[in-house]
Formats: sequence, C-alpha cells, structure tokens
Amino acid sequence: MSVPSAPEVELADWPTLQGMCKSLGLNPKGRSGVVRMRVLDHVRRRGRPEWRAGRDQMAALLTRLGFPDLSEDLWESAIRLDAPAPWVGLGQAQVSRGSLSEAARSFDQAVQMGDASALLHRADALGAGGDYDQAIGACDSFLAGHPGDLRALGMKADFLARSGFKEEAARVLLVAADSHPELPLLRAVAGTAFLRAGRPEVALEAFGSRMAADVVGIEGTLNHGSALLLVGRAREAVEFFQKILDIDPNQAEALNNLGVAHFQLGQPKEAASNFERATKQIDSPRIRLNVAKVAGTAPRARAKKPAARKRPER
Repeated sequence: MSVPSAPEVELADWPTLQGMCKSLGLNPKGRSGVVRMRVLDHVRRRGRPEWRAGRDQMAALLTRLGFPDLSEDLWESAIRLDAPAPWVGLGQAQVSRGSLSEAARSFDQAVQMGDASALLHRADALGAGGDYDQAIGACDSFLAGHPGDLRALGMKADFLARSGFKEEAARVLLVAADSHPELPLLRAVAGTAFLRAGRPEVALEAFGSRMAADVVGIEGTLNHGSALLLVGRAREAVEFFQKILDIDPNQAEALNNLGVAHFQLGQPKEAASNFERATKQIDSPRIRLNVAKVAGTAPRARAKKPAARKRPER
C-alpha cells in the first residue's frame, strides 16, 4: 500500500485505519485517536524529509554571524577541484577576518575556475584595503565580458570617486545611465556626480530632459536646478525649485536656491521672502549670509534733516 495522504487518514474509518497501520508496519493497537495520530506522524515524516545544512551553508551562516575563523575552516574542508563557489565563500570569510590579500587570492582562484563574478568580490576586497587601482582593474576585467553591468559600473565609479577622480566617476555613471534607459534615476545620479565634480555644464547634459520630481526624486530635481543656477540660467532654475516646493513647501534647500535665483533675476524682495522662509526651517550660516546679502542691497531710506528753527523776533 502506498503512503496515504493526510486527508485520507483524517477521514478513514476504524477498520481502514487499522489496515493502514498494518500496511505501513505500525502498531494498530490503541484508541482510535492515538492510532490515527501514529499514522499521521508517519505520513508527515515521509512527506517532509529531514533537511540538514551542508558544509557550505553552515560556513556561509558562520560568516554572517561573525565567526569568520570557524567559517574559513569549513570552507577549506568543502573545497573541490570542480567548484569555484567554496573559493568565493572562503574569500568572503577572509574579508570578514581582515585578511584582504588572502581573500584576493581566493577570489583569483575562483576566477581561474570560471566564476567571473568573483572578480567583483576581488574588487571589493582590494577596495577595502585601499588599493583602488587594482580594484578598478578588476571591475574593468569583469566589464570586458559583461558590458553595461550595473553593479560593476557602480563599483568602478565608487572606486574612482574615492581615489579622487570625481569627473571620471561621473562619466562611468553616465555610461550606466545610457546602458539602462529603463532607470531614469541613473541620469540624475550621473548629473549630480558631474555637479559635485565642478562641471555644471556637463551635469545639465547628463540630466537630459526635464523629468518629474517623483521620477528623479527631490534631490535630483534640486541638483538639476542648481546646475542651471551655476551656468546663469536662473529663470529656468526657478521652475525646478518651485516643483519641489509644490511637493514640500518647507524644503529649506529649495527655498534658499529659489531665493538665489530671484536675486540673480534682480528681484530682491522675492529673494528675501524665500530666504526668510528657509531660515525658519533650518539654521544655516550660508542661508543667513544670503539674508544679509539681500538686506545689504536694499535701498536705505534717507534720513530727513530736522527743520531749521526760526530765530525769535526781538
């Protein structure tokens, strides 16, 4: 007899239940409820075989729990000539232990065994050790076979920025944006990177067409408007800052930048109003300086001279 299902056991009458017990090699004696439970336990055990974690699962768990030394021993015992995965796991345990050079060698072994993704793990280990040149090289090696890979491009841009090459990092982010048009937020990220690199004119090219603030986010919209301000296109910048304030009327940075735009357009009264609103949201020396700057340009009322007293007649 095949193993019955749980519903069949639940609905079986007493003679059928006893027959199930005999067929399965179980004790058919006892109260009906006890016998029924005996058969159900057997069905559950047969239906759900006991799962035991292998060495690789246990090693990965130990790394996450903060026991890299124990994890490293398990990974070493799991290494086989035909599997690169244990080498990757061993490298991750070595990174957690702080042995970055050993980790890089483990990842190299995984790469040689055919796991190209280990190049990115190697880049992470090299970057953590401050060797950005080799980390960038590892990203480039991976990108040679996987052009446009978003993770690899993001890592390369991060390593370039950390090593001081901000504009080059921004150009890598622009490649990522061009490779993934389905992610419009990437254009805002690339534009922001160019802006921080001191290239507002290139930032505007990266930002591209005007997108809604809910697509690129408040920060992307704010930085797009800031780039316009820096190249002297204040009138267009006003529209971007106003979009943000339509969403959040108390956004201090947008209020401040809108004030700067009005000041550039020769509208000190509107500029002062926005600066004052910004100061109510955040205490910033930069905003206070803008308030003082606008106040210094306001025309002062001329003081009236006191009327000359007439000499009393004698």
